[in-house]
Order: sequence, then structure tokens, then C-alpha cells
Amino acid sequence: MLPKKFTRYMLSNFLWSFALIMLGSISVFIIIDFVGNIKMWLLRGMAQTGEYYLSYLPYIIYLVSPVALMLTTVASIGGMTRHLEISAMQGAGRSPFRILMPLFIVGIIITGLLFVIGETILPDANHRRLEIAETRIEQKKNPRIKEKSQFIFIGADHSDWYFKHYNGLRKNGEQISIVLQTNGKPTARYDAKKISWNDSSWILNDGWARYFSQDGNLTATKFKTFDVGKQTTVLPEDIINERQSHEEMSARQITKRIEILRRSGEDTKKMETQLHFKYSSPITALVTLLIAISLSHRYSRKGGLSQQFGIGIILTFSYYIVIRVGLQMGENGILSEWLGAWIGHIIYGIAALVMFARSLRV
Repeated sequence: MLPKKFTRYMLSNFLWSFALIMLGSISVFIIIDFVGNIKMWLLRGMAQTGEYYLSYLPYIIYLVSPVALMLTTVASIGGMTRHLEISAMQGAGRSPFRILMPLFIVGIIITGLLFVIGETILPDANHRRLEIAETRIEQKKNPRIKEKSQFIFIGADHSDWYFKHYNGLRKNGEQISIVLQTNGKPTARYDAKKISWNDSSWILNDGWARYFSQDGNLTATKFKTFDVGKQTTVLPEDIINERQSHEEMSARQITKRIEILRRSGEDTKKMETQLHFKYSSPITALVTLLIAISLSHRYSRKGGLSQQFGIGIILTFSYYIVIRVGLQMGENGILSEWLGAWIGHIIYGIAALVMFARSLRV
């Protein structure tokens, strides 16, 4: 009965501390961000400011959770160790690993929740946040929904699109040529002065439709209005995606974007690195938890909570630095895309396991 009571006591103490530290961390984050952008918010008004930080909240939680886990572990477990509560349980015959197992389970659950949040809530929330944050000047200089001129797009159905101009906001273009293919051979070509999207298919205006038969004959027909219908699977978001940043996309959306960029002959290193980072990023919470447990669960006469906090903060922020360096190296092609996204977690994950193994032997 005693071990169960101790586990409930340890978990309640841990979760209560985690909730308070998360609340404090989120508050500090918002205050610093608000003060840093106060000139912009004075011009926007309270309603838009509130909507911005409401949209920002999921990302803030995602960012501060690993640090909050580290601080919580050092505070709660370190405090219990200092009062010899962990030592008392070991004296009762419980191994340190079994005592701390509930915390590892909590870390795994939080890691899973961060992954779910990153795939379901964050893309839409970040998209709205970045839209609100853009000033009118930024929208004119570098609009999130961009226009393109004189470019070629290759669709997933192997259709070739030649645009003189395309507007991603209005979903229309000028001077368009579309070549449809079957088994690598052209079957139809459409040339039009204008093209627009009507919520279900592409509509061409003022142009010619040319059809190529298997025997090499060509049939040409002039049209005023022509509905492309189901002849192509290309959608407006394939040509210009309003979500330009990886922060606004789920792993599935990034994968689709990579395929589009590859077909168009564009560099995909950055997107591929960020795709791998979508899967590796939540691991940060579990690694920081393991580091903090290694620092705090053994009683020592030397140092104390302040020393544990200091070492934990140094290790955590150096961990973040290595992650960012790895991402930059992956995006620039110095490392492979997956290694750039995982190298920080591999290094600090191994270090955390070594620290924990050594703490069990001390």
C-alpha cells in the first residue's frame, strides 16, 4: 500500500508543480512578446491582439513544455530528494528506476500529446497567428499568398502548366497553356487568355483546345468558355500554397509540398529537414525530463537545488542550440536532412541515458 501512496503523492506533487510552472512560463513568454511588439499592438487594438495570442497559445505550450518539464522535475523530485523521501522509498526496497517509472510514463504521454498538437492544432493556429502579425507594408512587399509570373508548374497527374501570370489570392491567371499527358504522350493542349477556379474545376476563357490522337492527327477547336472538369487533379493550393512556412503545415502537408517542389525542380532540403523535425521535435520533452531526473533523484551533500537548476538550464538551452545548428546544417545540405533534424536529439539523448545510468550507480 505504501508504494502506491508514494506514487500518488509524487505524481500529484509533480503535476501540480508542472501546471504552475507552465502557467508562469506561458505568462512570461506572452509578456515579453507583447512588450517587444507593443508598437504594433497599439495600432491593432485589443480584439486583434487577443486573437493573436489565442492563436499563439498552442505554439507557446509546444515551445515551453520541455523547459517546464525540466524545471518541474528539478523542483519536485529535487525537493523530495532533499527531504530524503526518495531515499526512504529506496530503503523500503524499491529501486530508483521503479520509483521514477511513473515520471517516465508522464514524459511519454506529454511527448505523444506534443506530437498530436503539432499535427492537428498548430498548423491552423500558426497560420492565423502569422496572418495577424503581418503589417500592411509586409503584405505589400512580401504577401503570404503570392503572385507568380512567367513560370512552369508540373502537376501530380504529369500535366504541364505554363503561366504568364497567376494570382494565388484570386485563384486566377492570364495567358495559360495546359498540356495533358497519358503514359508520357500528350493527349490534349489548352491555350487560353484567362483561367479561374470555380470551387470545383478550372474554367478557361477565350482560347483553343487541341487534341492529339494516337495516329498523330491533330484536332483544334476554338472556345469562349471551357470547363477542364476532371481532366486534371491540380488544385489552386498546389500551384501557390498560402501556407508558406513549415510552422503552418502538418507532416502530411509538408510531404505534399515536397512532392510539388520536386516536380517543379525546386530545392527541397529545407522542407525535407523540417519534415523530419516534425517527428523529432516532441522527443525534446522526454530527453529534458531524463536529464532533469538524472540530476535530481540522488541525494548529495554537495550543491543543492540551485546547482541542479543551473546545470539543468545550461544543458537544456545548449540542447536547443544544438538542435537549431543541426537544422541549419540539414537545410544547407551540410548534413543529410534526417540527420540534421535528429542529431541534437541523438547527442543529448545518449548523454541523458549515460547520466541516468551513472546516477543509478552512484
